[in-house]
Amino acid sequence: MTALTGTAATVEAVTARLDGARLAHLAAHGHIHPNNPLFTSLTLADGPLTVYDVERLRQAPQLVVLAACDVGRSTVRPGDELLGLSAAFLALGTGHVIASVVPVPDAETAPLMIAFHRLLAAGVPAATALAQAQAQLSHGHPAAIAAAAGFVSIGTCPAPAAAA
Repeated sequence: MTALTGTAATVEAVTARLDGARLAHLAAHGHIHPNNPLFTSLTLADGPLTVYDVERLRQAPQLVVLAACDVGRSTVRPGDELLGLSAAFLALGTGHVIASVVPVPDAETAPLMIAFHRLLAAGVPAATALAQAQAQLSHGHPAAIAAAAGFVSIGTCPAPAAAA
């Protein structure tokens, strides 16, 4: 599938592609809302993609990669409800989320994502692909090592089937 970039990456276009996708890779600026985790967002061409947008999907993507600062973090609110962007995908039924829990620089994150997707395309399960990609970068530039260390694997879904 063709990537949505620049002005084509609108909230409407991205949510349409997310709906029922096998694999969704979202590379954007992430923003954790300090007072309301439901407004945690990714910055797209026409504004923020929030938890509320994710909750409107009819069918969850199988695997979601959130290559954006902090959006892997969730917050526990009264009632012990876990809230945030990664939690919203999981609650919707996404089997696996790969996301950053710290600020990550764009350029230094690219080698991790390239290594991760190569492993995923080779049939390696998502959690293992992330761990192996992080290990591959463990002897590289310190900034790339730090960026790679900021990503976590959440969920239990195996890698999606290769695209036909």
